[in-house]
Parts: sequence; structure tokens; C-alpha cells
Amino acid sequence: MARELICYASHVGFGDIATSRLETNGVYTELITGKVEESWSHVVAVGRELLFYNWTNGGISTGRVDTNGIFTHLANGQLAGGWTHITAIGRELLFYKKSNGAISTGRIDTNGIFTNLANGQLAGSWTHITAIGRELLFYDGTNGAISTGRIDTNGIFTHLANGQLVKHWHRIIATDREVLFYHHQGFTSTGRIDTNGIFTHLANRQLAGGWTHMTAIGREVLFYSEHTGAVSAGRVDTNGIYTDLANGQTFVGWKCVTPLTGN
Repeated sequence: MARELICYASHVGFGDIATSRLETNGVYTELITGKVEESWSHVVAVGRELLFYNWTNGGISTGRVDTNGIFTHLANGQLAGGWTHITAIGRELLFYKKSNGAISTGRIDTNGIFTNLANGQLAGSWTHITAIGRELLFYDGTNGAISTGRIDTNGIFTHLANGQLVKHWHRIIATDREVLFYHHQGFTSTGRIDTNGIFTHLANRQLAGGWTHMTAIGREVLFYSEHTGAVSAGRVDTNGIYTDLANGQTFVGWKCVTPLTGN
């Protein structure tokens, strides 16, 4: 599987990018820096391809990152504006609008071409959407409510189950079938979502607070602070136990830190 990441920050007139790699021992290595267009609000990986999206005007651009961290632009396009969440499930994407619960699905091929698939309607107010395989976890940070569903390869959404967790988690990522929840004060909790969308709690642990970004590559987890450039890596096992691996330092100011999902 891919071990590379792309980091993005918008400036006046241009956008900075940098690629990097997270090894299975938690060591973070910077690869290549470059420039792209400014004002992207979302950067989402679909395999080795990337979707850049501007939520204010719906503009999109796609690209690819190879195993050396080299970025290649692929295509541009236009979607509706206003999507607040974009989540990849395999080659498919779920677009969600928090204000009214509207959803749309699409697909990006390996040439970076986007194809719309289906539209639908869910409840509004979900603050986090996390993919676990082809299943999705919807979480409302204001009240702890959760809901799960599934997206098939035709972009059709099927609801699975509802549940209740504690509120105020700030970051949620998946490491295979396990899910890691993080609070900015450093509290963490892990759980598991099965293919029926049922959530099972696994373990709790205290980590350092203040991380602004959290992302997963396989079972490894990367924490990043956009204020200091500090990074820290760990691993979540199949029992939901988190183990520290390594610490490091990189550039400050990244707004998006996105792991690739292909080989």
C-alpha cells in the first residue's frame, strides 16, 4: 500500500504542496515540495489520484503522486459548490452538505476524470464522516450521535445502524476496521465498526494534546501540529491499543494533510 502523503496550504496567488512518506516504524520523511493553484478547501485521495475541491465555487482539479512523491496534474472540472465533507470509499467519493444533509456520489478514474453517480438525502448536522472499508461512520460532535451506512460501487448509499457515543471528539480516523477518536486535550478512544455498521468500543488512552491534524496510513497514525510543525507517529492494533512509534519535525502551516490510498 502507499506510504506517501501530500500536504497543502493556500496563499495569495498560489498554493504550497509537499509530499512525504510515513514508514511502518513511524519515521516521517519529507520528499518533494512544489506549487499548485490556491484556494482549495479539500484535498482527497482516491488511490494515488487526488481531488482538489473549492467549496465556494465548486471548482475541482485532479492530480497524481507517484512513489517518489512527484506530483503530476491531470484534469480540471466543475462541481456544485457548498459541499462541507468529501470522503473517499475505494474509487468512489461521497459529498455531504452539513447544512441540509444533501449527498452526492461520484468516481475518479486513474486519468483524474470525475463522473457523477447518484444523489440523495441524509440527516444534516454530522460534523465528521469517516470511511471504514466501504462502510461510513457519521458522527455529530455536538451530541455524540452516530450513524453508519455503506456506499456500493455504483455510488448508492444504504443506511445500516444508529448509535450513541460521547460528544466533543475533534478528530476521527480509521486504521483498517478500527477507529481512533481524538480530543484536542489529548484524550483518545478506539472502537471497531463491523460490516453491518455496528460499533464496538475497544480502549481509551491519554496522548499529548494540541495536534491539529491526525491521519492514518495502514495501521500507523500521524499527528501533526500546523502551529509548530511537530509530528508524532503511532500504531493502533486490532484490539484498539495505541503504541507510540516516533517523533519528528516538518514545516508549519499545512491546512490539509492527506494520505494516498493506492499501491
